Amino acid sequence: MKNINSNILSIAPMMDRTDLHFRNLMRLISKNTLLYTEMINVNTIIHDQNKRFMIEDDCQNPIALQIGCSDPILAQKAAKIFSKEKFQEININCGCPSNKVVNGNFGACLMKEPKKVGKMITAIREETDIPITIKTRIGLDNFDTDNFLEEFISELYTRNVKTVIIHARIAILSGLSPHENRTIPPLNYDRVKRIKKKFNEMDIIINGGVKNLLEAKWHLNSFDGSMIGRAAWDNPWMFSEADELFYNDKNNISRSSIINKYLKHANKYISMGHSQRRLVRPLFNLFYGIQGSKVWKQQLNEVANNKISINSIYDLASQLDEITEAAA
Repeated sequence: MKNINSNILSIAPMMDRTDLHFRNLMRLISKNTLLYTEMINVNTIIHDQNKRFMIEDDCQNPIALQIGCSDPILAQKAAKIFSKEKFQEININCGCPSNKVVNGNFGACLMKEPKKVGKMITAIREETDIPITIKTRIGLDNFDTDNFLEEFISELYTRNVKTVIIHARIAILSGLSPHENRTIPPLNYDRVKRIKKKFNEMDIIINGGVKNLLEAKWHLNSFDGSMIGRAAWDNPWMFSEADELFYNDKNNISRSSIINKYLKHANKYISMGHSQRRLVRPLFNLFYGIQGSKVWKQQLNEVANNKISINSIYDLASQLDEITEAAA
């Protein structure tokens, strides 16, 4: 594979979305897009009683682990574990506004404690040389100024953090749900541009409001990379053009060929006790906007309810591919 900057295009870490199975589907669609895990609490990593974390890196690189943490001691304990895995980036969540995260004193509220974030970075580096990045917002609650964000980024800069992903909205920690925090606070790309100008040596990745690959490509005029969130879940097939558009790496694939490969992954994990429902979840929007997508979802529901085998979906995918090619 070419020597590429994997940060140039990425899919955001999303709770209950970017699990192992979704990431394996997206890796089949795009060889080069950087994929993030869901945010994983460091306590889950340290006390991995259900052995969930052991499988999180079962996906071809480039992949990044996002962690939730507010304690440098716990961060270091977790680092002893994840340093043995193949993640090529460790991302500390400093932007999530959910109540669960806020109550745990991590996520967006860490923007008010840059020194604590700095200590976690140092603690992790004592255990691993995997690059550390930060995902954050442009502010939170009443802390909605350029200076507030600059002070936070300055601490990261002094800790030699090379890459920061900035969601171009403030986080409102009381009064808005996580969904509302993704849509109601207005986007402020200009503030992120000013951060990029001030910290030009850092890679600044833009997140928030990026709905398709063309928008992501346009943002490269101002930033070092683009991160797409919910749109990737709603229309995963858009990434079939990502390798060529962003990495000059032609990727001739069809939806049915992707399903054929994904079934190998699915059957492996079904044999390990994973449910068909969980494994078909990432596939529901694969035929987004295509004639026959309703039939596709109906069959996936049959699989999810264990009425038919997951292997049955390949034939329907092939039929829908033929319909799509005939209509082109």
